[in-house]
Amino acid sequence: MLLLLLCLLALTTSTMGDGVNKVFPGDHLYNPDDYIHSLGATYWGFWGSTDSCPNGSYAYGFEIRLEDQLGLGEDDTSVNAIQLFCRTPEGVHTAEVTSSEMTWGSWTGSHHCDAGFITGYDLKSHPDEGAIGDNTAANALRMYCNHSTTDYLEAPGNKWGDWLGPSFCRSNMAVCGIMTLVQEDQGIFTDDTALNDVRFLCCDLPA
Repeated sequence: MLLLLLCLLALTTSTMGDGVNKVFPGDHLYNPDDYIHSLGATYWGFWGSTDSCPNGSYAYGFEIRLEDQLGLGEDDTSVNAIQLFCRTPEGVHTAEVTSSEMTWGSWTGSHHCDAGFITGYDLKSHPDEGAIGDNTAANALRMYCNHSTTDYLEAPGNKWGDWLGPSFCRSNMAVCGIMTLVQEDQGIFTDDTALNDVRFLCCDLPA
């Protein structure tokens, strides 16, 4: 019983108090092994639910919501949201999907695969600056089409941070959904970071 209570206390501590949730909750509707993830992003906020393309369709384009650099002394947040555009193998657009998001900044314009679907990504992430720094978390996004490991589409974003390294769906799969880790508005005197991390769901392509 004591061990159970300690485990519950540890779980509560990891998800409450400072608004930090390091644990990926998964989604009971999907196989955890079908998500791709580039390690090393910041972890403030909470994971939203997975939003997926309709059955039989896959992501072929994307767009980010970006708050541009505000200037000295201001609280920057950079990437606030990511949206995917879905279509069928026959080229029929089916949906736009996103997970949790914040609303600072504006949508920056869409980027699309000429043919086929998105099969990988890379996130530009700003490391923790500490208590006196201005943390901005996710700053830019690259998406790879048709299992290329060299050619990508880029939503440039802001200057802070480093690329974490690409992550790809398995060879018979393409991106079909998204789950984001987003920090809610922290109030006027606390540093905001908005979107911190993302995981993309991959689905089997037709044979």
